[in-house]
Amino acid sequence: MRVLAFADTHAPKHVSLLAESLGRLRLEGVELVLVAGDVVARGEWAACRQVEAVLRRFLPGVPAYGTFGNEDFEEVRGRIREECTEVVWLEDEAVDVEVGGTRVRIVGTPGVLDRPTRWQERNVPGIRGVYEARLERVRELLSHPSGSLKILVTHYPPRCGTLRGEDPRFWEEMSSARLAGVVAGSGVDLVVHGHLHRSVVHRDYIGSTPVYNVSLPAVKSAVIIEVRRAGLGAFLGP
Repeated sequence: MRVLAFADTHAPKHVSLLAESLGRLRLEGVELVLVAGDVVARGEWAACRQVEAVLRRFLPGVPAYGTFGNEDFEEVRGRIREECTEVVWLEDEAVDVEVGGTRVRIVGTPGVLDRPTRWQERNVPGIRGVYEARLERVRELLSHPSGSLKILVTHYPPRCGTLRGEDPRFWEEMSSARLAGVVAGSGVDLVVHGHLHRSVVHRDYIGSTPVYNVSLPAVKSAVIIEVRRAGLGAFLGP
């Protein structure tokens, strides 16, 4: 299964980078698009239309599933769902779909941080409880037996080598070792995430599960991944 994935368009900022990379990549045979959050910049919900227009231009008819990031502010996520209907948005939700004859469970979540940022501590009441509940929800969704393949789409990454390049002092405010533990125990076949703009390692493994940072500012391109059962993945682009 050929999957195209990206994150952190921060529309309108990186929409042209997305379009340029899709123009370079070999898109034949791509059967699924995954969007790992921060679709728009600072809650500019209407800019999601620009991302959708790029997908419509280069990958018409290819099913797309995405989640939200920290700049897709909670108060505008409903507007993003309404305006950009060609992407199925998953916020701590799962869908079971058939892709190329394979049953796939896609779990989408904004993700979990082991330590909330200072801004979150000041401005988001009960944020630690939110992350605890979200972690258990993701665990539950991934443990469901349906699907021949399991894919996790998360904005905040599980703790792994894709954080290299980011300041280690802030890794707890950028990722979650606890989410990595959930991935290790859930038989996930693929994890894609965003958020890490300075990452210099774009693929790592948690056990046998490949984990990809698909942040456009880091990778400078959308990414094509060939997904196989039992955690075997091939990085095909950019």
